[in-house]
This record gives sequence, C-alpha cells and structure tokens, in this order.
Amino acid sequence: MQSNKYYILTSLISLIVFSACSHKDDFCEEAPNISNIDVNIPLKDLTDDMIGSDTQNEALEFIQKHPFIADYFFERRRYGQDSIVAKNMVNIFSNPAYKDTLYQQVKNNFDDFEGLKSEFELAFRYYKNYYPEVVVPELEIVLAGLQKDLFVSDSLISIAADYFLGPDAAYVPNGVPEYILMRYEKEYIVPMTMLLLTQKQNETDQSDQTLLADMVFYGKSYYMTKMTIPCTSDSLLIGYTAKEMEDINKNEHIIWANFLENDLLYETSHFMKNKFIGERPKTFEISQECPGRIGIWVGWQIVQSYMKNNPDVTLQELMKNNDAQEIFSLSKYKPKG
Repeated sequence: MQSNKYYILTSLISLIVFSACSHKDDFCEEAPNISNIDVNIPLKDLTDDMIGSDTQNEALEFIQKHPFIADYFFERRRYGQDSIVAKNMVNIFSNPAYKDTLYQQVKNNFDDFEGLKSEFELAFRYYKNYYPEVVVPELEIVLAGLQKDLFVSDSLISIAADYFLGPDAAYVPNGVPEYILMRYEKEYIVPMTMLLLTQKQNETDQSDQTLLADMVFYGKSYYMTKMTIPCTSDSLLIGYTAKEMEDINKNEHIIWANFLENDLLYETSHFMKNKFIGERPKTFEISQECPGRIGIWVGWQIVQSYMKNNPDVTLQELMKNNDAQEIFSLSKYKPKG
C-alpha cells in the first residue's frame, strides 16, 4: 500500500465526517508549535491559459508545454494523437456554457487560489513537524472539463478546479451520486489530498487480509491526516452529513456490537469486506440509516482509542506498526451504551 503516486477517482474515494463530538478541539488545542517551520509551496495557476486554448493551434501549443496534463487529465495515450486531444480541449473551452458559466464559477469560488495555497502550506508545516524529510510538492491548478478530479504525487499536486464546485454548480460530473458529489467542494481539497499523501507513511502487513487489518489501516490514515490538519473540522476529512454523524455517535455501541456478533473483524472475503469499507450510500447490513464505509469510521475510533490509552506511542511509531491485532488489543476499544 506504499507508493509514490496516488490517484483519486470518483469510484474509489473514501472520505468521511465528524461533528462537534469529535476530538477536533483536543487535536487543535494540543497541536504542536510549528512557528519555526517555514513552507513555501510553488503555485502554478494554468486555468487562464487553458480557457484561452479555444482554437486548435492554441490547444496544441498548450499540450506541447504541458504534456502531463494532456496525458493524465485528457487521456492523450488513449487517443494517441495530439490533434484529437486538442480538438477535445477546444470543444470544452470554447463552449459558451463552460467559458461563461462554469469557468466563472471557478473564478468566483477560488479567486486567485492563494487561500488554497495557504491551507496546503499550513498542512505541510504540521506534516514536516513529524516527518522533516518530506519534500514539499508543487501545487498546480488546472481545468479538466469535469473529466477527472486531481492527481497527487510526492512532487506534484494537480487540482482540477472545475471538479470542486459542489452539487450546486451549473454543471456537475456525469454519473457521480449526490452523496459523493457533496464532497467535491473546495473545502475538501486539502483534507482529501493530505489523506492520500500521508499514506506513504502507513505501513501494513500485506499478508493480513482481515477486515480488522483494513479498518486499522484506514484508521491510521485518518489519524495521521488529522495530525496535519488538526484545527480542520473532521467533517471535511471524512464526509457524512450532520444527521449521519449524530446517529453513529449515538449508536456507536450498537454498530460495534454488530461487528462482534457477526464475527466480521476476521472476515477475509473481499465481497463481504467491501460492504463495510467500500463506497456505498448506506451500510444496509447494519441499518437503513447507517452510512456507507462505516468500517473505516470504526477503524478510526479504534486507532484514536489506541493512541489515547498508549500515550507514550509516537505518531511515527503508530504509522510503522503494521500489527493490526496488537493495535486493536491495546486500544481497549469498547464504546459505551
């Protein structure tokens, strides 16, 4: 699960939420002093150049200057010819519905992207507090015609700003369910990106195929991400509605009892595991109201309990520990109810 490149695709996103009864205040109040850590993220805003590529020659010139964008966001390898990619770009960026409406929403929502840059810089200051060797990537803002959302690697964060306008945008990506679309707003960009970037620190035992191992892995990921954005609402890190969060906090003991009574923790069937950690609107096996990916949320609670009950364990030690059973046992996780 460790890699230098991380891609977010709509069908694979696994982001969630938290309410006021999360540990937000504790994390924020106990955040380390990072005043001595300086981070400057280079920002490259290509949106004006792209919206101006509304002729074949202009689009071809852009492709030659920025081959990666053509490859990843416009799938140049699939089409095989720059001329076809250029034509597709022109069709998008010369369309009045896009140029005069959606692009203007991008400009209104993001302004000059300096706010986004500042959020990333703050997150990387916290990240470098724990991992000083981390290299700060370049931040690149693009337009993708609602085809892809973002690309993340150790050296580059490339954001398709038109994908992050939320469910109230004039145009939205085709085929994206409402419960996923609600996460595609600009406030989710930094949490979503840091969740992917920090996974490189998360060691796992590939031979352990149990649901518990998956839950603890994701729990460690969310815990690590929270440490890089300690004063950010958990709702932007995870993605349930306020009502869903209220319900699962109230019924955490019932949710946990379901995992125990049905012997789910040591389940190894991918089909069964996906019911509890995969992207779904609801976890119907627990209740009609229980949100999807509930196993990931429970995994996060287990890891938080582990760190609370083992205060001498550092973040780095947590992320290196690939023994899910040990973390679970020492967590003493037992919801009250």
